Amino acid sequence: MRQQKLGKWWRRGVVRIAVLAVLVLGFAAALVWRVQSPADARRPYQVPEDRQIESSLGIRIQQAAVVADGGLVEIRYTVLDGQKASKFQNDVHHPPVLRSERRKGDVYRAALMKQGHELRPGQTYYILYLNNGNTIRSGETLDVEANGIHLPHVPVR
Repeated sequence: MRQQKLGKWWRRGVVRIAVLAVLVLGFAAALVWRVQSPADARRPYQVPEDRQIESSLGIRIQQAAVVADGGLVEIRYTVLDGQKASKFQNDVHHPPVLRSERRKGDVYRAALMKQGHELRPGQTYYILYLNNGNTIRSGETLDVEANGIHLPHVPVR
């Protein structure tokens, strides 16, 4: 009788240890997966810089993103020279033209973020474009043309 109790206890102990081992291994696997997830290994978002655009327009483009369910493209820029950037911002009839590097078509209908004051160096502003026919798409690259100067390979978020 004593051996039966000992056997029953031993089997329960083995089951408990097995359940505990499965839980520990599952937790360890989840932790390893989270640490080595490809989502964490993405390349950093980096927009190419062009000294000619920066000196001509007084801005540096920081980001291109498809927003509003694909209907708009947002270009964010940082002001480097307040006077040149103000001239650029006030020229509503000649905004930069966006071109997809994958498909034909230009995106040029823009709504500039109108400021009631001078643009300040170091401050970030934006331009919104109507994304005609879903020409610009997230995950691709585009070319920005302003005053005949091109900034190619701008990644789109």
